[in-house]
Amino acid sequence: MTKIAVVDKNNQARENIVAILKGFEKFEVVDYDDFINIQEDFDLVIFDVDSATLNEKISKIKELKIKNNNLNFIALSYEMSSILVSTVLKEGIDDFLIKPIIPNVLEASIKKLEKKDTPKAKTISVFSNKGGVGKTSLATNLAYEICKKTNEKVCVLDLSFNSQDASVFLDVKQKFDVDYVLKNIEKSNEELLLSLIGNYKDTKLYILEAQEEIAPELKYTPGEISRIINSLKNIFDYIVIDTTSIINEMNVTILNNSDLILLLATTNMASIRNCQKCYELFDKIGYNSDKIKLIINRYIDNQEISLKDIENSIGKKVFETIPNNYLTLVDAINLGQAVGDINPQSNIAKAYSRITDKILKLDFAVLGEKTNYNHGIFNLLQRMGE
Repeated sequence: MTKIAVVDKNNQARENIVAILKGFEKFEVVDYDDFINIQEDFDLVIFDVDSATLNEKISKIKELKIKNNNLNFIALSYEMSSILVSTVLKEGIDDFLIKPIIPNVLEASIKKLEKKDTPKAKTISVFSNKGGVGKTSLATNLAYEICKKTNEKVCVLDLSFNSQDASVFLDVKQKFDVDYVLKNIEKSNEELLLSLIGNYKDTKLYILEAQEEIAPELKYTPGEISRIINSLKNIFDYIVIDTTSIINEMNVTILNNSDLILLLATTNMASIRNCQKCYELFDKIGYNSDKIKLIINRYIDNQEISLKDIENSIGKKVFETIPNNYLTLVDAINLGQAVGDINPQSNIAKAYSRITDKILKLDFAVLGEKTNYNHGIFNLLQRMGE
């Protein structure tokens, strides 16, 4: 049964919509007079909007989407201004209907949402809130190993913004970027889109990058970030996302849209402390602890800080290690190839292969489950800065 929240300050308008929906047994309807007061978990929120209340409601939508990324929204309004409609749809709202509501139109809009294909891709984000720890090398080589072992379509989605390293690491010529896909994904079929995204050595491994941006959070809304990721989920079998090294609303949106987070660190105290901050964030968001896997990069046996020291300090088990094989990695980057292509017998290539084998055995459906969520994104980010 679809659980729907109907929100409208106008009592009569709200009662009319509730009456329409209660004519269908498959809908469970709860009504609210104030959008900000929504607390329960729903499948769909139908809400009234106008220019005067737009900003307030967009803030609430962002909070609700962090809590439940699968939540759908239908906006209702007496207004038909292009600014209102474009702003609402830009934030990831699924449909916009004009009041007064026609019962058949509302039912058709809901049915359209119910027929949405369930995204199939397993989505993995490589993250650290400290730069220079090797996120891109892990993202590209992990994606290569997944593609090689599964023979399925894999996309490296480079949302690191401050550089475009993924295509350099694998010498992939970019035909179009994230901006183009955002504008055209609804009107392009899968075959066309794949032809527009550069791939590695004629394999099923593709690279899609965002344009370099000084302040990407000012250009991309959380709704747009969610839209590009969820659209790609209907095309690829696996998505590996390379992220920026910062905790902000945009990165939280990326991580929230991911089934698995590979938290990358190196064996120094600064990196370890940053890992602790990341785990605090993930705990406040309410991620299942199994969703985060700690990987230690550039690891050397018998160094001053041991794996045991790291695990005791962070309070988490290390999922895997990647050895410090700088020469092999640099050779691969200079040649624009995956490590597994140029030297499959090297210790670093074996590490990427081992990590991939472990990931492929994970139950992604369980990883995506959340614990209880207690904070909106804006309160959360503010508290992290205290």
